[in-house]
Amino acid sequence: MRFAAHIVLFVLLGPLLVGVVRKTKAFLSCRQGAPVFQPYLDLSKLFRRGIVRSTTASWVFDLSAPVVLGASLVLAAATPLWSRDVPLPMHFILFLYLMALPRFFQTLAGLDTGSAFGGLGSSREVAVSAMAEPALILSFCGFAYLGGADTVSGMVAGVPPGKVFWRPEVTLLAGTMFLLLLAENARIPVDDPATHLELTMIHEAMVLDHAGVDFAMIQLASAVRLVLFSALVSGIIYPEAFSLPTFLSIPAAVVKIVLSGALIGAIEAGMARMRLSRIASYLLVATMLGAIALAVRFAG
Repeated sequence: MRFAAHIVLFVLLGPLLVGVVRKTKAFLSCRQGAPVFQPYLDLSKLFRRGIVRSTTASWVFDLSAPVVLGASLVLAAATPLWSRDVPLPMHFILFLYLMALPRFFQTLAGLDTGSAFGGLGSSREVAVSAMAEPALILSFCGFAYLGGADTVSGMVAGVPPGKVFWRPEVTLLAGTMFLLLLAENARIPVDDPATHLELTMIHEAMVLDHAGVDFAMIQLASAVRLVLFSALVSGIIYPEAFSLPTFLSIPAAVVKIVLSGALIGAIEAGMARMRLSRIASYLLVATMLGAIALAVRFAG
């Protein structure tokens, strides 16, 4: 029951986090915006619709949405959200490989339909992923060394509690993970999930040919992945939450995710999407922060 609650909480918090991001962005832009719970209604509508597939698509396209959602839920099972005990303790190297699986199938699906925009989005997604990979590896290696464990749950739970912001390596690694959160989840300034201009799309261009249940699974997987990164960042900054009793740790996890959504929404309201040519510089900054944090940790 405890492990089932872990997965269910990830699934329930995903649309809520997306709704908080949108509402915060609308509020800071002096707009009313959609209700916070609008993503739940959108998913419900999509799950009731039929599936439309391109006549040129193969079994790769049919398999992409279930694999993307399934891999995201497996990753969620290995990520601590409200407790150090996770359903699936996983080595961080395997975790990194599994993080690449949804993107691999999404890019294949974007190419499989023969759509010009699908191919454009797939090529851009692979380029961003390749540039983000060094920062991702360095940050996970740093947290593994800092937490004294090789599993994702162990290294996050092993972060020394108390005065986190006085420890430069923890602050730098948390900053690296937050920069990666924006890049890996197609958020501003790297990508704009709300754009309607196909020539500027990255992630959304790959999923233009998905509809109905397939698109619902893609959207839910994206929301779960956003909660996953938010849980990692918040767990690093405030590891004391894992020591709370269950009746307090779950509300604390919800509050941390909501605050993360508010921060992401504030960033999106105050920044514009950067040019594609500048994404490399953005991810280079994340890589350098991760390298400096690792050097500081080794020097200490």
